[in-house]
Amino acid sequence: MAKGDHIYVQRAGGLYAHHGIDCGDGSVIHYSGEHWYSPRSVRHTAIDAFARGDEILVRDYAEFFARLRDTRSLPRRLHVQLAALLRGGRTQTSFSPGAVVERARSRLGEARFDIVLHNCEHFATWCKTGISDSEQIQALWRAVLDRASYRQWRRESVVSALLDRDASGPSGQ
Repeated sequence: MAKGDHIYVQRAGGLYAHHGIDCGDGSVIHYSGEHWYSPRSVRHTAIDAFARGDEILVRDYAEFFARLRDTRSLPRRLHVQLAALLRGGRTQTSFSPGAVVERARSRLGEARFDIVLHNCEHFATWCKTGISDSEQIQALWRAVLDRASYRQWRRESVVSALLDRDASGPSGQ
């Protein structure tokens, strides 16, 4: 693990994963709450508090961007094109480690957590790439929605990404 890595731990025997950004100093920025039932906000905590005894893994962005380029994934490709547009046309796949941590720090205290639309994976992926995305939620929707309903949900999420873009623009890359 290194500064700026998107890290995660498997929870509840692999039922779901919790995600954050490694600050490179033994700490992590992630959505967290005092208790499982308390409101979530972006917090800066010790890496041990983040892991809670679980193995810490690093997100593989080569695989992530390969999925985005998949021709069967038009909404995700649109996310990539939108992110490039917001970066002034640059097609950079991820930010530098320092910029990733600064992006995470810029959202400290934010309390917009939503398990489906704005969770810890959305946060960490946005910090790393500028794309707000959650593979866990994608997999959930693929499992529970019929094909037409899933496509409609993905179209709506692309529109949501337009509205939830980085207000700071192309700076800090």
